[in-house]
Amino acid sequence: MTKFLALVKIYDMNNFALYILFKAIKIRAMFAVLALVMAIYPAWLEREAKKVTFRMSESMEPGVVVEAPLFVPPPPSYSSSLSPNRGLLAQVKKQAPDRPVLDKKAQDYEDLILMASRENKISPALIRAVIQAESKFNHQAVSSQGAVGLMQVLPSTARSVGVASPQAPRDNITAGARYLRALLTQFDDNEHLALAAYNCGPEAIRRYGNQLPPFRETQRFVSLVLEYYHSQIDS
Repeated sequence: MTKFLALVKIYDMNNFALYILFKAIKIRAMFAVLALVMAIYPAWLEREAKKVTFRMSESMEPGVVVEAPLFVPPPPSYSSSLSPNRGLLAQVKKQAPDRPVLDKKAQDYEDLILMASRENKISPALIRAVIQAESKFNHQAVSSQGAVGLMQVLPSTARSVGVASPQAPRDNITAGARYLRALLTQFDDNEHLALAAYNCGPEAIRRYGNQLPPFRETQRFVSLVLEYYHSQIDS
């Protein structure tokens, strides 16, 4: 019995020794494979780099080969903030060869315009110019944003300046002129910024450091209003 147990013990020890040997071989094999990969990878990378080439166009000498870079850096990023095109605004009167003229319906609202001008201390020419640019004196005009009337006033904007409903021409001009006066006061009587804020909101002007924002629609609106404004005061 004792001899049998001794044989079993020897057998188990042999199995354990074989297990350790197998593990050692396996670990060495893994290190060998890793070393092989590290040795081969630079050569493979160099070969791939040589493949990334292209020939110049046929206008160049035959056989000229230019290596294409593996990595092309992205173009530099620029801030979305743009300075106002003051040169464009300063030359606004020269933009249109033909002098812009007000719609014939402007005369129908002259009394309301003069009243709003006196109340808010705004040039009547500026009020006319805004109306012409916004609605072409169409008192039934409605924008996709819900702005209504001659001066395209939002109902919420009308309420903020004390006008309950901006649909009627009198209330619409009153609301639009009051809002324009508030913007002129807010931006130190800078007509460019006040008009831009009338179009895109004062928050956008502040977001761009109290400068004309780089919105094509807003810049076009400001230029258009100033064209109609100058067409009146220069005539």
